[in-house]
Amino acid sequence: MNTKIISESHLKPLIQIAEQKPRSGQRDEVESPYKTEVAEIFQLAVQHQQANRLVEAELLYSQVLEKQPDHPEALHSLGMLAQQMGQPQTAKKWLSASLQVRKDSGKTWFSLGNLHLVQEQFSEAEKAYRQALVLVPNSLPIYNNLGYALQQQGLFDEAVNCYQKALELKPDFIEAEANLGNALHAQGRLSSEQQLYYAKLNNKLAVARKKAGDWKTAIIYYKQAISLQPEKTDAYFKLGMTLHDQGQVDEAQSVFFKALEFKSDWEKAYLTGQIYQIQHQLDKAVSAYSQGLTLLNPHYAEAVRSSNGNQAAVFNLDEHIPPPIQFQEVIIGGHSFPAIPPVSNHEEARPFWSVVIPVLNRPEYFPECLASVLAQWTGPEDMEIVVLDNGSNPPLFEIPHGLGKGIIRYYRFPETVPLQQNWNTAVALSRGQWVHLLHHDDYVLPGFYARLKASLEKSSESVGAAFTGYENIDDNREVVFSQEHGLGEYRGVVKDWVRRIGVSCPLSPPSVVIRRLAYEQLGGYKLDLPYTCDWEFYKRVAVFYDWWYEPGILAHYRQHSNSVTVAETMDGSCGAAHRRAIEMSESYLPVEHCAAITAKSRAFHFNWCLERAAIPMKFGNIEGSFQLIQEALKIDGSSEATRKLFVWLTANELAPIRHQIVSRGIVDFSKNCLT
Repeated sequence: MNTKIISESHLKPLIQIAEQKPRSGQRDEVESPYKTEVAEIFQLAVQHQQANRLVEAELLYSQVLEKQPDHPEALHSLGMLAQQMGQPQTAKKWLSASLQVRKDSGKTWFSLGNLHLVQEQFSEAEKAYRQALVLVPNSLPIYNNLGYALQQQGLFDEAVNCYQKALELKPDFIEAEANLGNALHAQGRLSSEQQLYYAKLNNKLAVARKKAGDWKTAIIYYKQAISLQPEKTDAYFKLGMTLHDQGQVDEAQSVFFKALEFKSDWEKAYLTGQIYQIQHQLDKAVSAYSQGLTLLNPHYAEAVRSSNGNQAAVFNLDEHIPPPIQFQEVIIGGHSFPAIPPVSNHEEARPFWSVVIPVLNRPEYFPECLASVLAQWTGPEDMEIVVLDNGSNPPLFEIPHGLGKGIIRYYRFPETVPLQQNWNTAVALSRGQWVHLLHHDDYVLPGFYARLKASLEKSSESVGAAFTGYENIDDNREVVFSQEHGLGEYRGVVKDWVRRIGVSCPLSPPSVVIRRLAYEQLGGYKLDLPYTCDWEFYKRVAVFYDWWYEPGILAHYRQHSNSVTVAETMDGSCGAAHRRAIEMSESYLPVEHCAAITAKSRAFHFNWCLERAAIPMKFGNIEGSFQLIQEALKIDGSSEATRKLFVWLTANELAPIRHQIVSRGIVDFSKNCLT
């Protein structure tokens, strides 16, 4: 299997090959009384095509040809336009007509080769590319694409020579490098280490093409990555999800289950759960996860056997309403926080861990979250799992019931309450020494609880919180961000952590655990502080406790389009939330560091607000952008910050925001300038 480097989405950036000027003796373009008018129409057509207004572009190109039938650029552009519109035969007609007018157009020969390549007419593509090379001898895109056309005809040595020529011209041409590796692999000329390298390269290109919307090429790259490393399960899943998203459900199913051939029985069952979850068949996902957990975790298997026959046949909502909890107040820095009540009945043994999982609707990732915890569950004396459903409609009882088998305690508010109230209640329901607040669309990786417990059991009581490295993944399970905090393999208390967490929040909730005593002494999450209540809480804990770092990526945060984080950016309210968190911590940060931490935090979040202000505007929400700018100036109203704002506002794409500021007259910028 070989990787196609050229797809329709690649054509635009690669056709920018300079035309040769007419050689001596050639006729110049025909002078026409309409030359200026023709040029203007042609440029307008190009603008329409670039803006994807294809019908308008086609009409204008046709007008050009009415006035100048042998206009080579209009003929070429109509060929490219027809290819964009999925009309390959029409595209070939226009490109051929362009070559009749200007046979020495390397650009048009290259475009014709690309057209044949997309249609898998490799011999015809080869001929066109060779013509293009005669006219443009040192073009790396032509060498690369010619190599692919040769490769598809089994002419591997010639293909390798073409790829090597492209890499001589541009050593960091990643597509040519991947194609070279794939051609060598087809000849059996790669070592196992080289296969691993080229598999990663193909996977990287697949991710890039998928993000660019070029699904067809992404699929080819994923398939090549699998060819290089058949046992790599992740590549199967990424390919399967791509096929599934493209509506190729049967092929996706086949690819998904192909991955299971390389796994043990428990892995097959567990991964089948992921497959069904991806396909939104949550009942089957729960069943498969449960089967996998039974084979993987003997503690879970025993709990399942013991609970059979003891589960309630009918779900009664009234039996799962959380008990009333009296939250007292804790005053820190003049601010009031809801105190988490101490654990009652101290004589009863307490587990080391309380994993508390708040949940509200969006069940599509919930099974994997629970399965990732249950895979590491070693018995009730070590871990309790508490799910608090924040009024989901319908209730999400069946997922924890089907997976928990009596292990999980499920509660449900009859109606949705504020997020912070749900979190505080979930923590208050816990009895463990350490609390892990895990959102139901995130999950932990193997070793999370065992490694942290091994360290925290030996740590001083001064340690009130711990964290690990984490990765953000998107809806397609691609890693979009990785955070190891610059600590490498360091394990232990992080020195001066308050001076870092006080400036901004580098943490992600699934990677953080908190000593329950810290909640009891310092209070929980501030009820009237949306979006940044976790950061403010982390700062509060850092003032009074040490923080432990456990090295390695041990948690995944799911970054998707329906998240609260996206909502806060869209409506602009995140700016005010960060400002309030800064103002609040200013009252309790260590005196000797407070001014420096706060100043750095204000400067950081001023820039943070500006970076995000353009996002709502892209979706037509000028009000959201305007709010973020207002909050930026409230966070940092210094003359230096104002100068930055002036410079930032000069960007062309920010004209709507400038007009909004001028029309409202709310911000008098001159007051903030240096006098």
